Amino acid sequence: MSNFGSERKSGRDAVGDPVEPDLHRYDHSGSNGYARQDDLPERDEEELDAREGRSLMHDIELGDDTFENDGSWRQRLRASGLKAFIYITWANLLRTIYGLGFFGTIRAIFNYPEPGIKLRPTAWLDGLRGLAAFEVFIFHYDDGWIDRSLGWGNIKFTDPAWYRAPFIRTFYASGDGAVCLFFAISGFALSYKVLTLIRTQQHEKILASLSSSVFRRGIRLYMPVAIETFILMIVCRMGLPKPVGYDSAPTLFLEIQNWALSFSRLLMPLRYPDRWDKIIDKYDGGISWTIPLEYWGSLVVYVTLLMFSRTRSRRVRLAITTLIILTAFHKDDWIAAVFLLGMSYADYKIDHEAGLKAERSHLPTLGDPKRRKPWRPTLGRWRSTFFFAVFLFGFYLAGLPGGRMVHNPDDPADYHIESRPSFDWITQPIAWMGWYFQRQMDRYILSFAGLALLMGTGESPVRRLMETRFVQYLGRISFGLYLCHIFLHAWLKPLDWHYKSWVGLDPALTAAEQPRAAHARLFAAYLMSMAPATVVNFIVGGLFERFLDRPSVNAGRRFEEICLAVGGKMSASDGARQEDPSDSSADPHGFGGQETGVIRLEDLPRERNAP
Repeated sequence: MSNFGSERKSGRDAVGDPVEPDLHRYDHSGSNGYARQDDLPERDEEELDAREGRSLMHDIELGDDTFENDGSWRQRLRASGLKAFIYITWANLLRTIYGLGFFGTIRAIFNYPEPGIKLRPTAWLDGLRGLAAFEVFIFHYDDGWIDRSLGWGNIKFTDPAWYRAPFIRTFYASGDGAVCLFFAISGFALSYKVLTLIRTQQHEKILASLSSSVFRRGIRLYMPVAIETFILMIVCRMGLPKPVGYDSAPTLFLEIQNWALSFSRLLMPLRYPDRWDKIIDKYDGGISWTIPLEYWGSLVVYVTLLMFSRTRSRRVRLAITTLIILTAFHKDDWIAAVFLLGMSYADYKIDHEAGLKAERSHLPTLGDPKRRKPWRPTLGRWRSTFFFAVFLFGFYLAGLPGGRMVHNPDDPADYHIESRPSFDWITQPIAWMGWYFQRQMDRYILSFAGLALLMGTGESPVRRLMETRFVQYLGRISFGLYLCHIFLHAWLKPLDWHYKSWVGLDPALTAAEQPRAAHARLFAAYLMSMAPATVVNFIVGGLFERFLDRPSVNAGRRFEEICLAVGGKMSASDGARQEDPSDSSADPHGFGGQETGVIRLEDLPRERNAP
């Protein structure tokens, strides 16, 4: 009878069925508003037994004990803790948003730079690198929408569409050229500080700088890749789309073994291109193939700088560097070649800027025995125009369509390159000389395109564009944008079906199968896909810079400090370690800005034999 009383209080029976109201329930004379048990009407014994039986079956089905529930308090405690955590998290989030304001919140989400940040003299390199990373992002997100390999024309392997014309195609089809530009930028930056020290013959600082760079370079390059690929291995095993198709291992332990083996192959970039297939990491879609090449090019630059550490003449350095580049060309090592091209430009730029500032600050006087020619603004304008033309040439060359080599079945050395209109004046003479045979000749052409873009930007008004706030933002997130856009593409790709449907296209047809009359709608669908993809990639790139890229820089510094501290006290030169180009967090290949305040260009002597 006690159970029956409790059921009546709740207004529902034990199994949740509504209970008919009892006219005798309320006792207005009672203190609690309920009738005494003795005042309740008598019930049929069978009805009470049936009701209690249903209550017992209900408790058994729920795994609950009406009389003594040992787990209910734990469940209530967990629920209360979860609610408290959610409440505190949202409260902190709302308080942060309120403190930052709307635009401050947007900046925090995207990791956008604050206004008014003072730029380094070499900040234009960060912007150029950011645009190159953005081009690689566009290049890969074109997959499934356009065939980038087709040139402009009416012959085989070409298309007469206007958007395949030179210069225009560079905006969406120059991803390979952007990688070469990455390497040229790295060659410039890794050598900039050491070359300034070489000019003043500060041998102790040269050795300390090179040692510091080599210590931290590997950690700076590989630590973000290791963490990113491990996370991707886990989440793709849990069901998210894989960047490339591969069969998962039967167990997690075997999967971790496969991941470790795949990552270990990135560590030693030797015997390239013999081991090309070994440096393709399936867990990130293969985008990290440039990391070991970046490491190799960095080591080539460091060794070359060590050899040059006691040289005084830029012409000597240029002659030896040219010889090394020709040797690299002979052995098909385009990576080393483009790094050294960037290093040579850094040597030239340091000398030119030092001489230019010296000429501006030492105007000729009547009593000056060594009269100097005054700096002429007209000459500067002509020089700026020339290098802007160099930039345009590099921009044109970066849009080189993919080449197709046709071999004679009886003689592999007998081959020809299919025509690429608007570019044949460069490619066909090279093919006629036999340089395409057993060489990645297009990579060399794109390497010179990267050098032209680098020099044209650094010596023309294009440099100011690279120093704008948005382009500097691209430089900040460039490493994350570069490494993350492939797996994000795999996760966003299923949405393409909807974009095609919304513009009235058949989603089952590929871009190549769509009629030419529908190309405008196809382009509209492509723009619709790029809008959310750009936002997602920018946010993830900002998170990557904040939580993976920046900590890897600090880890490299900490590792160096620990190694130098073991065995005794650090020297003054070791303790006062200066900023090195290789540990900026804005580089998709591990390069960063340098502290140019240590050595002022106006304090550098201009070499007498410099042109």
